[in-house]
Amino acid sequence: MSNIKNKVINSQNTDLRKWKKVLIDNLPDKDKELFITRKKAVELYIIGEKTTNEIVEITGLHRNEIVRLVERCLYTDENGCIYGFTALIPYKRVVNYNRTSIKDSNKYTGAFSLLLEEHPDIQRKIIDLYLNRSKEKIKEKSKKISYIYKEFLKACRKKGIVENEYPFNTDDKGRRSFYRYIKEIDNKYDSESIKRKGNEVARHYNSTGIGTRSNPEIIRPFERVEFDGHKIDAIFSITYRTLEGDEITETLSRLWLLVVIDVATRVILGYHICLNREYSSYDVLQCIKSSIFPKEKIDFSISGLKYPDGGGYASLKIPETKWALWNEFCYDNAKANLALIVREKLTQVVGCSVNAGPVKMPERRSFVERFFRSLEEYGYHRLVNTTGSNPKDPKRDNPEKKAVEYKISTKHLKEITEVLIANYNETPHNGLYGFTPLEIMEQRINRGLVPRTMAVEQQEDIVFLSLRDKRTIKGDKKAGKRPFIFYEGVQYRNDVLSRSPDLIGTKLTLLVNIDDLRVIKAFLPDGSEFGLLTAVGKWGIRSHSLQLRKIINKLKRDKKIHFNNNDDPIEIYHNYLVKNSKENKSNRNRLATLESKLEQSSDSVKNAEIKNKKSYSKKINEQSKDNSDTIQRLKKFKSFKTSNH
Repeated sequence: MSNIKNKVINSQNTDLRKWKKVLIDNLPDKDKELFITRKKAVELYIIGEKTTNEIVEITGLHRNEIVRLVERCLYTDENGCIYGFTALIPYKRVVNYNRTSIKDSNKYTGAFSLLLEEHPDIQRKIIDLYLNRSKEKIKEKSKKISYIYKEFLKACRKKGIVENEYPFNTDDKGRRSFYRYIKEIDNKYDSESIKRKGNEVARHYNSTGIGTRSNPEIIRPFERVEFDGHKIDAIFSITYRTLEGDEITETLSRLWLLVVIDVATRVILGYHICLNREYSSYDVLQCIKSSIFPKEKIDFSISGLKYPDGGGYASLKIPETKWALWNEFCYDNAKANLALIVREKLTQVVGCSVNAGPVKMPERRSFVERFFRSLEEYGYHRLVNTTGSNPKDPKRDNPEKKAVEYKISTKHLKEITEVLIANYNETPHNGLYGFTPLEIMEQRINRGLVPRTMAVEQQEDIVFLSLRDKRTIKGDKKAGKRPFIFYEGVQYRNDVLSRSPDLIGTKLTLLVNIDDLRVIKAFLPDGSEFGLLTAVGKWGIRSHSLQLRKIINKLKRDKKIHFNNNDDPIEIYHNYLVKNSKENKSNRNRLATLESKLEQSSDSVKNAEIKNKKSYSKKINEQSKDNSDTIQRLKKFKSFKTSNH
């Protein structure tokens, strides 16, 4: 016993202050006194100030019992931690029963464990089947426990275990022990076994609750923002006329809502609704632009809709937030987000760092995900056309039929979303001590936490919605072809370029507005501005995006649509969508996107006409002056080019 005592005293596990404690009040009254006696004996033994005989006299426990209790306290659990004082709880098992033989016994305690110990290949088979570790190319996911049990019995028979041997000689053929072992596997290999619950559950389980959070609390407005996209839990419709003039109302595929939220204050800075089945880098840029440009109120067609008293948006209530820029942009690693043009605008125009987290990891963007849940619960889920949170949600009541019956359109969606987000920004939050997000933002900005703002010279659409490209000037004077550039299947030129055949072969740098390809700004190789080049033919009349141009060109290459220089390609494309929307839901989404874009362009033209009606002659003079300036820059470039040669 002295050897055991020396071993215990010299052990690094004898610091009683670090031992697991026991809440004595939780023990039954009959066990409390026994536990206290055991604890006192172990403490005296570990401290070593009393002899074993003295401890026996003080506690009344036998000397062998005292040593046994000390050894129990030093046993380690499955996590490698010693049991400590918890091992002294009466009837608590700290060591599994180890059976040495199954034969000649009417009791089978420990028999299943012994069977697996004697046949480790059977044990591996059970584990591999449960955790789906099979090397087969086509694997059945989440095999049923009953199937694995049958495979276990087959493996036992292959090992030569006969009917009068365990497990076949028991009433249930070891079924209860087998199911208990399955639970052990489930707990021991939790990171693998959780996959049986589904990929989404496994992803959430394996990405949360491990380690400690090291992120400091963000309190400065615009220090960090989160971006994400969410499929709206509702069905919307589109009403259009067929080529024969008949009016049809059909449902659309579910639409996307993209938002940018300020982490410090929970204010939704901006949003964008994508009417296509999937959102693109173009939609991400539109959302970023919406979050920086000052908010402009819209007119509601739905009776009763209105903005809250405070305005509902940061730039309407807090002047310091107009054109405000953030320092860090958090988003997931989805394809549309990682497009080069998005990163370029974030780093070069916004001037922020990019924090792209793993795909399908909403826990890394908890604030924006929480907002989506709130928006659905208090907003979209209250609509008659809601799909609910899942197919069995009682809120779901034939949303497709309701969307068509009430003609709930994408215009209605935009107006509803505008007010829902405005109300969210003006609603008190428990996480903000009962203040609204806008109140918190206003308080902190008034305390001097003022954000950066965009330079005046950058405050225009093209800064966000532009890309750089290069094209060589084409043409052949001998063949009578005036100079031009070719961009995305269309010729571009202006009067100055048409009169400059000596520029053929010169490479121009282009600044392309991806939201409006009617005109492109060009620069000469020495960096001087050459001017605006206009698309030839009908492409230069109606506003259209780079994305739309590519779609139309692809349809033409695939010979699904046909047009010449005298046709309006956008009208041809519109007619194609109308013709094919009856049976194709994707085409309906594209039709809704196109008509929304055409409506915006029409409104912009009307506003511009009203605004510029009185200054038309002034613009003509400015345009003439611009042409003169272009000619002067061109002369300088030619002089520069000649001198270099």
